[in-house]
Amino acid sequence: MLPHSQRLCFTLLLCFVYSYSLYSATQQKHANYTVQKDTTKTDVVHLDSIAVQAKSRTFTNNSVHELSVLEMAESKGKLLAESLTQIAGISTLSTGSTVVKPVIHGLHSNRILILNQGIRQEGHQWGTEHAPEIDPFSADRLQVIKGAEGVRYGADALAGVVLISSDDIDNSRPIYGVADLIGMSNGRGYAVNTKLSGGIAAIPSLGWSAQVSHKKSGNYKTADYYLGNTGARELNFSGKLQYNLAGNRFTIYGSHFSTEMGVFEGAHAGTIEDIYARIAHGQPFDDYDFSYHIHSPKQKVSHDLLKASWQKQLSAVKKLELVYGLQHNHRREYDLRRVASDDVPMADMKLTSQSLDFTFKNKLSSYGAQALVQINNNTPGTGTTPIIPNYDSYSLGLFGLHHFHWNQTHIELGARYDIKQMDIAGYRYDRKQMDEDGTVVQYLLTDNRLYQSLSGTLGIRQPLSQTITWKSNLGLAWRAPSVNELYSDGLHHGSATYEIGNADLHSEKGLKWMNSISLGSEKTRINVDLYGQLIFNYIYARPDPSRVQQTIRGTFPVFVYEQHDALLYGTDIELSQQLPARLHYQGQLSLLRAKNIEQHTYLPYIPADQVQQSLLWQTTPSWGDSYLKITQRYVWKQTRYETGTDYAAPPGAYNLFDFSMGNNFKLKKERQLKVIVSVDNLFNTAYKDYMDRFRYFAHQRGRNIQLRTSYNF
Repeated sequence: MLPHSQRLCFTLLLCFVYSYSLYSATQQKHANYTVQKDTTKTDVVHLDSIAVQAKSRTFTNNSVHELSVLEMAESKGKLLAESLTQIAGISTLSTGSTVVKPVIHGLHSNRILILNQGIRQEGHQWGTEHAPEIDPFSADRLQVIKGAEGVRYGADALAGVVLISSDDIDNSRPIYGVADLIGMSNGRGYAVNTKLSGGIAAIPSLGWSAQVSHKKSGNYKTADYYLGNTGARELNFSGKLQYNLAGNRFTIYGSHFSTEMGVFEGAHAGTIEDIYARIAHGQPFDDYDFSYHIHSPKQKVSHDLLKASWQKQLSAVKKLELVYGLQHNHRREYDLRRVASDDVPMADMKLTSQSLDFTFKNKLSSYGAQALVQINNNTPGTGTTPIIPNYDSYSLGLFGLHHFHWNQTHIELGARYDIKQMDIAGYRYDRKQMDEDGTVVQYLLTDNRLYQSLSGTLGIRQPLSQTITWKSNLGLAWRAPSVNELYSDGLHHGSATYEIGNADLHSEKGLKWMNSISLGSEKTRINVDLYGQLIFNYIYARPDPSRVQQTIRGTFPVFVYEQHDALLYGTDIELSQQLPARLHYQGQLSLLRAKNIEQHTYLPYIPADQVQQSLLWQTTPSWGDSYLKITQRYVWKQTRYETGTDYAAPPGAYNLFDFSMGNNFKLKKERQLKVIVSVDNLFNTAYKDYMDRFRYFAHQRGRNIQLRTSYNF
């Protein structure tokens, strides 16, 4: 933890650069504005509404941010959520360093809608240790919309939307692609990826693409010790066919994601005394060595996606689009068993989702309908009661958006209506009844739920000058409670917690107001997001430090689902400043406040304030395309916390430094070889993050040296 004087210096440095940039922007307010793609991430142009296309865009008045080319290159080999943290306001919720979920303005899981190649990602994303089943290597662009986008994308988009998309295929080239090779010191991991694309001379309108990647890592190390059974393995592939004919575009896309990852064995305690002792100690009692071996407790997850779409260009401003999606998610969680074999999963869940989206677009309007059918089945024979029951879910949504223009003022108005039905069947515990031997009685649960709600959006985009643009959006979004929030009653093996649901939960409804000011000149760029969100019936898992749950598999912390009205508000500030001597500065500041306004208390698991800044030096063209970059990230201690409401108080503040350097070698025939060397946690700092579920038992990852090579041909 830094002394107060050093923290003050970091804050003053950010304020100084910020003030200087404001002065510079004022002096150059009439200058022509050009953006270098490698040095900005805030997308101020308009984003396509339903299908994400590289060149086809329409209007949105929300705050839209995109990773730059350099940021995409530096994030290769990282998890999806880790890549997105380069955007202000995006943080993570983690279970150790192998399972990481994105967090937008304090909200995560089912409140963030992820569109993978234009299809809503539908997996078992409700768990805190259920990371998105997506291979970042399959993406050419990563974008984030921070506002409530319930009209455009449907239920669950209370916090925002993550857009994962690939470029159109260049049919004129017979074959082109990229090959990546990545090595990592911490965990002694590696990743390889190959993506090939091209056209067929005999069928000029047909383009094809194929991609495959593989990752492997062993036990990762904190600053001082290894964590046992934290290795991971992945094997993923995807393919795409694209055919254009007389104003029609037909696309077929398929992908397969599979991973096996260990769960830190020190998080599984045997007795009540043992678990409290481990939490009090704050790090493992056992000494672990490095190993690639993965054993129980562990997870095996696979996700298959098939997309088929048809676009018809009716005229220069009118277009029809029909998209069908089929997804199959298979999650298996393993634990140490006393009787049966460890090869038999404790939880074996299969979720099949089918979606159909229809959209009509003209110059100023978009109308459409979206349908979704889901079937979740727990595979019998595990010998345990599933943490969630079987269920069928049926959803239907109708929406309309219209845009109004008066000179340079753009207004967007939209409405949507959704209805969702769930049929539930499974076994639950009746804790008020016990058998003669003292075991809790089980009963057959059958239930039927119907949820429906209206969503709306009202936005404005107004240029205030040649260099300043103001965007404001008021969005109403909602989501139904997920099955685990309603009915979970059992051990969550991946997070080593015992969860108890609440069958009396109602739908969440969130009203979010986003205001964005973007200022851009030749050398300066500033983006400020101010937001506030009122969420009625906010659902959260509250840790109950007054008790732990003892089972035949050990003793675990208890989390209970509750629901109260909540208020979240904050700001994200991003600054990009070109300095003399080929230096470039980037800074981010994210502040967030969140309260339970019914009980006048703070909400648990809300990201702490943080600042991130980097200094980039680029060589002159005569030296080649090289750069050096140093990045600093300071995260404050989360002091907005109710004493005694968690098993351990929030950890202290931490300060991390990262370093990277790279060069782009231009070879013959427009071929390129990009080499990047980076070091995360440069000074091997020992730290814990409040948003890590394993902070009770261990520290975060220590120094990690990475070598990335990308060959483009």
